[in-house]
Amino acid sequence: MADLTIERREYKYLIDRADVPRIRAAIQPYCSLDKYGQGTPDKRYMIESLYFDTPQLMLFQLNEHETLDRYKLRIRRYPQAPRSPFFLEVKRRVHDVIIKTRAQLRPGADWATLLSDPFVSETLLKTDRALERFFVSLHMIGAVPTELVRYLREAWVSDIDDYARITFDTEIESQSVAYDHWSFESDPRKWHWHDASCENDTVRSPVVLEVKFTSQVPIWLVALIDNLGLTRRAFSKYGRAVEARTEVREFRTATTGDRRHTTGFRHLSSQSTEATR
Repeated sequence: MADLTIERREYKYLIDRADVPRIRAAIQPYCSLDKYGQGTPDKRYMIESLYFDTPQLMLFQLNEHETLDRYKLRIRRYPQAPRSPFFLEVKRRVHDVIIKTRAQLRPGADWATLLSDPFVSETLLKTDRALERFFVSLHMIGAVPTELVRYLREAWVSDIDDYARITFDTEIESQSVAYDHWSFESDPRKWHWHDASCENDTVRSPVVLEVKFTSQVPIWLVALIDNLGLTRRAFSKYGRAVEARTEVREFRTATTGDRRHTTGFRHLSSQSTEATR
């Protein structure tokens, strides 16, 4: 097992597919494809995530109400990568900062038995702090499998900064699972698409562009977003998956305005003097 903790900021934008080549060309002087995209025909690879929540959807509700300190629980895999490990992630958001704790399990590990047993050996958990954090977070609230989400990602990693990533996510889809569904097995008839144009108020199906960085914002990244004139949007893949449930659509109260639109990247320009070169 191996563990990893990443602290970063993460901004999302919905862009037209026609803009992807232009953005890709703009970032190539600073970035390289990440390891999962190298060698694939179209630079993209599939990500599958199984999300956990309480039967009352407590974690979804915390996100809906934009609670200042909230988190998601998921197990992730890269199905197209040979011998891909499983990643158990606690993705916490405190104000505008993302703190992701990730435990890694070897390929073929029986994670379902491990996670579904609340009385697993304490000795085993103490060998990996990230695993312990995930396990405690899961069982402390009685979280169970809730949504299976998958999508294609093209990811670029900065060659000149301590940490900066640009990702393009497309073909986002999900399906609800039973509470005892501790598996990535899916029903091909039940996938629901989430990047359709009718769902996002755009003429064409958009791409979810994510920019990720530490507290030091690269100058080239600030210039890129400002030059493109992009508007920051909230787009939670897990949130969209839950919203697609019939019972959620029926009982959600109507709200005025659109909370998914927020201020763009321009407010970061004042930080550019602190940016990495």
